[in-house]
Amino acid sequence: MDDLVTTKAPSESEFADLVDSLAADPNRRQQLTDLLREDYPFYDQRGAATIVEMRGWVLLALARTEISDEELLFVLEELDAGVDPYLVAAAACALRSYPNPNSALAPFVLRALNQIRYHDDPVSFQAYGDYATSASGTSPVRELLATAAWLGPHARRVLPEIEAIVQSGGLSKKAMLEADRALEIIRRSDQAEPLDSDNCCTLPAALLSKISWSSNSRHGTEQIDETVFEDQDSARITFKEFFHGHPSIVVFFYTRCGNPLKCSLTITKLARIQKLLEEQGLVDQINTAALTYDPAFDLPVRIRSYGQNRSVRLGAGHRMLRTTEGINALRNHFKLGVNFIESLVNRHRIEAYVLDAKGRIAASFERLHWDEQELIDRAVEVLSEKNDLPPTEIVPPRRPAITRSASPVLATLASLGVAFFPKCPICWSAYLSLFGIAGLNQIPYSPWLQPILITAMLINIVSVWLRARVTRQRWGLYLVSAGALVIIVGKMGFGWEKAAIPGVLLTLAGSVVSAMSSRASRKNSTGLLNELWRGRSSINLRRLWFSQSWRG
Repeated sequence: MDDLVTTKAPSESEFADLVDSLAADPNRRQQLTDLLREDYPFYDQRGAATIVEMRGWVLLALARTEISDEELLFVLEELDAGVDPYLVAAAACALRSYPNPNSALAPFVLRALNQIRYHDDPVSFQAYGDYATSASGTSPVRELLATAAWLGPHARRVLPEIEAIVQSGGLSKKAMLEADRALEIIRRSDQAEPLDSDNCCTLPAALLSKISWSSNSRHGTEQIDETVFEDQDSARITFKEFFHGHPSIVVFFYTRCGNPLKCSLTITKLARIQKLLEEQGLVDQINTAALTYDPAFDLPVRIRSYGQNRSVRLGAGHRMLRTTEGINALRNHFKLGVNFIESLVNRHRIEAYVLDAKGRIAASFERLHWDEQELIDRAVEVLSEKNDLPPTEIVPPRRPAITRSASPVLATLASLGVAFFPKCPICWSAYLSLFGIAGLNQIPYSPWLQPILITAMLINIVSVWLRARVTRQRWGLYLVSAGALVIIVGKMGFGWEKAAIPGVLLTLAGSVVSAMSSRASRKNSTGLLNELWRGRSSINLRRLWFSQSWRG
């Protein structure tokens, strides 16, 4: 790899020749595989369409001989989350060069078939950048169906779904011929002997889409600790301030991503993780963060809107972040699979990380779609390291039930104290006598108490304001502020002393509304917005094929 990197970036024709020469030399196979890494220097400052052609040609070169488990990961990535017809077709073709077909591969073929069936554009594998003709062309659906036939008995479990796709119509005549052939082969295999169940449904162990590091082998964070982030509310915080102290689940995205199966789905799944953390009592013990690849464009208002549209929980321990000084520090620390043309992402992989309480990377989930609970389980293991407890013994913190109801009660008491605080020692004695408090009328008048009560009332206003910033519900703030204003005006001696009672009532109502809105925000269901997202994803996927300007 090193001798390739030290050379200048090749032209497209030079790149195609280089790939052909690497494919012909078994001793340089690793260099060929390295060309599929998104951060490879050859992809820097190239357009997304060009990168599609370059990566597709590498996949086809790998298909000329048997592909290894390491190379299989790149192939499955394209089937799992790819939306470009050329790349999906090339990946389907390359998969047929894998020497060990098994049932675990069938869901990837089915998923790709469902994703690409309405965008079955003709493609050509004859030469680099070649245009498809009726004689030499193929298509992603035809290649996927050929791969299903190659799987044969290993595709039994997805046979009903493939039959449903074929019966729904919309396939070309050539695709229908390929479909009939695939279905015949799979159906015929139903009569064969059962498959060996030991290895039929698992991916190879060498397929390193998930990597974990033990505590003593993790890299430190000294080089990134002082990196400054800006969150969805424009609040600034350093890496050390946010990521030290609690384990964290971190995902990467950017709002201009044109692939709904990457960034949009990643953030939606992050919202599901947060929901699961809440249900399991871990939402205050494990932080979550979504970091953008595109900090120059993804300003706070954009990342907030992007997260809220996908039901993401936002708060002190759960943030969407952008760096204030570029992306290079993050690229180096996380070894991100991303490249750019100017500031625009031209290619990136799916990636999520679990960080320990020192901000060190404890696990990474790359390329393939990850399971939400699997990330949480790994984070719980890291949390048990911090607490010196086995994962099953981590106990969610119990919060006193009185805490949330105490805020409006204390606020009302402070407002009552300000509203009816006596103006002189004679009034103080009269108040105590009026309420029949025997012996207390000898307690000295304390004028210093009134400033304390005023301070408590102001603290309540500030706390309600902070809560309003988080929940985006401001009615409680308006009521509390109006109540405080009425109380203060009533104490100014204009003969409006009776106005103090409405002021106290307004303060009580505002404090209660604020507390209730905070609780409602925490328990906000993700169901409806998830349904909306699914509809939007479908629309976005249709639009994607009419514009090739932005590709994930």
